[in-house]
Amino acid sequence: MKKPNENKVNVLLVEDSPLIREIVLENLAGLDNAEVVSFADKQSEALVEIEKHQPDLVIVDLELTEGNGLGVLAQLKAFPEKFGDPKKIVFTNHTSPLLKRKCEATDIQGFFDKSYQLDEMLDYVSSMTA
Repeated sequence: MKKPNENKVNVLLVEDSPLIREIVLENLAGLDNAEVVSFADKQSEALVEIEKHQPDLVIVDLELTEGNGLGVLAQLKAFPEKFGDPKKIVFTNHTSPLLKRKCEATDIQGFFDKSYQLDEMLDYVSSMTA
């Protein structure tokens, strides 16, 4: 599948909050190496969009309007033939050690707290190469 921009990291954002989604999308648009290919606010919609776009990176919130981010991460791990093998990072307000361990069990590459780690999450994306 041809990617929208071969020189950029193609990102898919899974976020239920319109305000947070807009902030993240604006910040990602400011990065030279990233291009957002789609976003979703529900687990089922996220899986459809990931299968369709085969992004390089999926940024996942744990709380969604339907389903949850852990469900998205579990499906990505279980079915790489369907979804590809994107890098996965979690960007959430739910940062308990138990949830972090559950996310790490799905082979995530990063876990960031929305309340104070936006810059660190963006630094991670900036460090990626397509």
